[in-house]
Amino acid sequence: MKAAVAQFIFESNTFNPEPVELELFTHGGTWLTTEPSVRAWAAQAPSQMSGSLRVLESAGWQTAPVFAAMTGSPAGRLSPKCFAQLRSEMARALRAALPADALLLHLHGAACAVGEDDVEGHLLAMVRDELGYRGVVVLSLDLHANVTRRMLQHADAVTAYRTMPHSDFVETGARAARLALRGRRSRSRTLAKMAALIPPTDTSHTQGRFAQVLGQARRMETTPGIEDVSVFPVQPWLDVAEMGSSVVITSDNAALARPMAEELAAQWYAQRRDWRSGVLDWSEIKGRLQEQGGAPWILVDSADATTGGSAGRSAEALRQLLPLANRLPGAVLLWVVDRAAVAQAGGCRHGRFRLGRPPVEWTAEVIFAGEGRYRARGGAYTGQEFSMGRTVVLSGGQLRVVVSSEPVLGADPAFYECVGLVPDQALAVQVKSFMGWRAGFNAGGERGLIFDGPGCSSLLFSGLPFGIEQRARLFPLNENPPNPVTLWQSN
Repeated sequence: MKAAVAQFIFESNTFNPEPVELELFTHGGTWLTTEPSVRAWAAQAPSQMSGSLRVLESAGWQTAPVFAAMTGSPAGRLSPKCFAQLRSEMARALRAALPADALLLHLHGAACAVGEDDVEGHLLAMVRDELGYRGVVVLSLDLHANVTRRMLQHADAVTAYRTMPHSDFVETGARAARLALRGRRSRSRTLAKMAALIPPTDTSHTQGRFAQVLGQARRMETTPGIEDVSVFPVQPWLDVAEMGSSVVITSDNAALARPMAEELAAQWYAQRRDWRSGVLDWSEIKGRLQEQGGAPWILVDSADATTGGSAGRSAEALRQLLPLANRLPGAVLLWVVDRAAVAQAGGCRHGRFRLGRPPVEWTAEVIFAGEGRYRARGGAYTGQEFSMGRTVVLSGGQLRVVVSSEPVLGADPAFYECVGLVPDQALAVQVKSFMGWRAGFNAGGERGLIFDGPGCSSLLFSGLPFGIEQRARLFPLNENPPNPVTLWQSN
């Protein structure tokens, strides 16, 4: 028995107007198109791919891991050229791996391209229609996927991450492999689509409202005939058709799965008026920063979160803290993406810099210049390598600002350590991440100081430029959506 395996992880924010080119994969992320290179990567990076290969090979299956592509951070839509290159390379790699008894596709579920709102659905249709594949297709998705009917029409079984912040990549890949080992059977996919956007900061898998939903999903999976129950609090910065959070059940009993999916979605939707973003006023944040604790405070730049597809260019934290630079009781480590400032600082030791958009002017010393490359060592993305490109560190008073050329997933101590800073000894560190810092820095939620500002990933959803259709049908854009839960089942 043989399984072909491919992985493509990219998350779009359609409010980010800058199209994504292939360099975001090849220079700042992962772009592997040969089986030896994919195997080598999977052997050292905990991932969905590595989890699948371990289970399949332990069961005696032959494996063909032929494609792996991921970016250093989410961003806008894939450009037409980038999407065409991605599609072509993935099709070529999969075609060369066939025939196969099963095909495992590890995708994100919230990728968009210019002219294509459902990239994953498009790729799954390509596998069936263009490659003519008729074997078992198992699909694994990110917890924040915008699940579409097209995806479920072409996949036999679906599973997803069960942690937020995400730390179960290997387990998800292993679960997908076990679904593939069960072979072709009479399966249905049941989708309960919930007309709601949920603040990612209120979706912890360990406690609170979302943990209750996950717990109910696990209990449902003990029912005979129910193979997988996955829940998806959708990435909320997408202005696309079929937008919404989801419950997806893979089952060999469609009649049983339908009421279960509807029940879980209804229970989840009933929580909606209790969902909280956790955004704080700067007056409260500044007060907290006068208190030194045993661990650094985490300044959570929600509106400019690179993990939500923002560009990372906001210097709002610097703007707010600059008047306190000489009065803070410890070092505060900040971050902004600004290529022009990096270029300006590259040849000097001291100067006056304009940082971010909108710009903040600051006279500072240059204490580091070089490439910002690191391997994550925290509890999320452990072992994976990231590059923020040419990077400088500016210093003044108690403020240290990392200025990078490229955005990355920076919610890990190694992000600051690779440029000579010591986050563990700081009063506070800034992250452009909603929840990943909890795993990256092993920090409790009480250490997070969440703020809003410039950027396209604000947790204040009503202020984002959603179109008329989404404003009419999604909570909280509409306090009373006309169709809170809709159901669909595969044939």
